[in-house]
Amino acid sequence: MSFKGYKESFGTQQITNQLKDEHEHEIKLHSHPLLPNNVDEFGNLPRLQCGWKACGKKFESREQLLDHVKYCMPHKFIDRFHTNCKNVLERDPSLTLAEFMHKVRDFYPAEKAELIMDDDLVAYYNQFDVTFKQHEHQKDVQHLPAVNKELAEILFDFRIQSMKKFMAEHTIPEQFVY
Repeated sequence: MSFKGYKESFGTQQITNQLKDEHEHEIKLHSHPLLPNNVDEFGNLPRLQCGWKACGKKFESREQLLDHVKYCMPHKFIDRFHTNCKNVLERDPSLTLAEFMHKVRDFYPAEKAELIMDDDLVAYYNQFDVTFKQHEHQKDVQHLPAVNKELAEILFDFRIQSMKKFMAEHTIPEQFVY
């Protein structure tokens, strides 16, 4: 029996073809549109769910979600691409496309920045530029950009830690005593 006949006798060729077809289908789902389209009005991706509406799979952990996205991407996966793009546009929605592309690539080392496709950056800019410009004018305190929320949490945690330290040392500055 030949090797091909051996594989066919166990059905491995059929399983291989089926897996290949499923993978091609997943890539197709995650290629059109080019970027995730299941985002809220502030440009946030859903939590533990695939960002492509056509897929929409839910996951138990961030690692599972990232493994899924890496498997389904038609090109090289760039870690934190959406987050870094979002942070750049949130900080300055008036950036031109060229400035935006340059600032996003600055987040990555040169070898990784080269892997970021211009088409992805243009698609992100076109999809979210209007959103962030709109929110720049509204400045909603309830929906702070992720960068500002993170900064506020860091400052709050620092203040709490400082107060605990002062209390432990019994040296609370006068400005904190009422």
